[in-house]
Amino acid sequence: MNGELAQLIALVAHGNYFLTHPEIHSLDLSTNSTFNFVNSLCFALYKNKSETKGTEIASSVADWFTILRQQGVKRLWNIGFQWDHANIAEHIAVAFSGGVPIAVESDSTQDFVLWYPKWTTGGPSGKPWNVEYRGLHFPFSHAIELMELDEVKTRLHLAISQADDFSRHCGLDLSFFADRFTQALNQLDSQKPVMPFNQDLLPECGYGLISRQVLAAAQLAYVFGGMGSWNDLGFPDPDMQKQYESISNILYQALKLAILMASNTFSC
Repeated sequence: MNGELAQLIALVAHGNYFLTHPEIHSLDLSTNSTFNFVNSLCFALYKNKSETKGTEIASSVADWFTILRQQGVKRLWNIGFQWDHANIAEHIAVAFSGGVPIAVESDSTQDFVLWYPKWTTGGPSGKPWNVEYRGLHFPFSHAIELMELDEVKTRLHLAISQADDFSRHCGLDLSFFADRFTQALNQLDSQKPVMPFNQDLLPECGYGLISRQVLAAAQLAYVFGGMGSWNDLGFPDPDMQKQYESISNILYQALKLAILMASNTFSC
């Protein structure tokens, strides 16, 4: 999965861990792998979507978590919005920073706040990203009802299997992707799943086996991106190209659903 999504999942997962453990006085994610390339970070509240500059309330994850607790926030959610742009497929748009809208929702007894990540370049080499989470108040929740993870896992398994089979029989050397899909399927069935790229993505507790299987598999099967990624493929045969586009969409939608559901299953 891309860096923006991985960081958002880490915020939701570790934030819920902090909010449900009052004995923990501070939780710093500055050394979390999802922040490796981040130069600066801030959380700011905005009055409306047209406002160009918000009011900064925190410049670190630790301070933001503490403020949320003080404000009576009880739960954080990963929010994935419905895609409605006909001119570009969502699995292609994820290659661009901010290409697909996502947010963290913080729920309190008063209202709901969506924190939209905005990533911009400008930092030094090695840490090029400046990240701002822009908060907007809403009178209602954007979180969707959780599905049974067994069903989510089954859908993901089918989608990855289809992509795996296609990558081995499409007439091109796609062994790199085929191996990734096979590894993803292995993680999906593993009794000890390991996050391949962000091993600190989740806290030590709060997520069950299926959630960890799904997220570990999703990290491997999330092959969408820019140059050299699955999105960069093309086939001269129209029927093969149509099959590739169909499988790509099915895989992306299964990954999107699986990541959303698994990351929102925190219970501790």
